[in-house]
Amino acid sequence: MPMEMQEWRDSNATAEAAATALREVLKQLGASPRTLNSLRGTASHKGDALVHVGHLPAAIAERLAEHVRLAVAR
Repeated sequence: MPMEMQEWRDSNATAEAAATALREVLKQLGASPRTLNSLRGTASHKGDALVHVGHLPAAIAERLAEHVRLAVAR
Protein backbone atom coordinates (compact mmCIF):
# COMPACT_ATOMS: atom_id res chain seq x y z
CA MET A 1 0.00 0.00 0.00
CA PRO A 2 1.52 3.35 -1.01
CA MET A 3 2.28 5.88 1.67
CA GLU A 4 0.28 9.08 1.77
CA MET A 5 2.27 12.23 1.02
CA GLN A 6 1.32 13.78 4.39
CA GLU A 7 2.64 10.70 6.19
CA TRP A 8 5.98 11.11 4.38
CA ARG A 9 6.08 14.84 5.19
CA ASP A 10 5.36 14.14 8.87
CA SER A 11 8.09 11.51 8.96
CA ASN A 12 10.52 13.88 7.27
CA ALA A 13 9.69 16.61 9.82
CA THR A 14 10.27 14.14 12.68
CA ALA A 15 13.64 13.17 11.20
CA GLU A 16 14.70 16.78 10.75
CA ALA A 17 13.71 17.60 14.35
CA ALA A 18 15.82 14.67 15.56
CA ALA A 19 18.76 15.84 13.42
CA THR A 20 18.43 19.33 14.89
CA ALA A 21 18.43 17.93 18.43
CA LEU A 22 21.55 15.90 17.68
CA ARG A 23 23.23 18.95 16.10
CA GLU A 24 22.61 20.93 19.31
CA VAL A 25 24.20 18.22 21.45
CA LEU A 26 27.18 17.80 19.13
CA LYS A 27 27.67 21.58 19.07
CA GLN A 28 27.89 21.59 22.88
CA LEU A 29 30.52 18.85 22.59
CA GLY A 30 32.65 20.99 20.29
CA ALA A 31 31.75 19.61 16.86
CA SER A 32 32.81 21.75 13.92
CA PRO A 33 30.27 23.44 11.66
CA ARG A 34 31.25 20.99 8.91
CA THR A 35 30.31 18.06 11.14
CA LEU A 36 27.06 19.71 12.20
CA ASN A 37 26.11 20.43 8.59
CA SER A 38 26.67 16.80 7.62
CA LEU A 39 23.70 15.62 9.70
CA ARG A 40 20.59 15.08 7.60
CA GLY A 41 17.08 14.19 8.66
CA THR A 42 15.09 12.35 6.02
CA ALA A 43 12.23 9.92 5.54
CA SER A 44 12.81 6.55 3.93
CA HIS A 45 10.66 5.31 1.07
CA LYS A 46 8.71 3.33 3.71
CA GLY A 47 8.14 6.42 5.85
CA ASP A 48 10.71 5.69 8.54
CA ALA A 49 12.22 8.83 10.08
CA LEU A 50 16.02 8.58 9.80
CA VAL A 51 19.02 10.73 10.65
CA HIS A 52 22.06 10.30 8.43
CA VAL A 53 25.11 10.96 10.58
CA GLY A 54 27.93 10.08 8.20
CA HIS A 55 31.41 10.21 9.68
CA LEU A 56 31.96 11.80 13.07
CA PRO A 57 35.43 12.78 14.21
CA ALA A 58 36.61 10.21 16.75
CA ALA A 59 37.04 12.82 19.48
CA ILE A 60 33.43 13.94 19.12
CA ALA A 61 32.17 10.32 19.09
CA GLU A 62 34.14 9.61 22.28
CA ARG A 63 32.73 12.71 24.02
CA LEU A 64 29.20 11.78 22.93
CA ALA A 65 29.66 8.21 24.20
CA GLU A 66 30.95 9.47 27.55
CA HIS A 67 27.94 11.75 28.01
CA VAL A 68 25.57 8.93 27.12
CA ARG A 69 27.33 6.61 29.59
CA LEU A 70 26.97 9.22 32.34
CA ALA A 71 23.29 9.74 31.57
CA VAL A 72 22.58 5.99 31.56
CA ALA A 73 24.40 5.53 34.86
CA ARG A 74 22.14 8.02 36.64
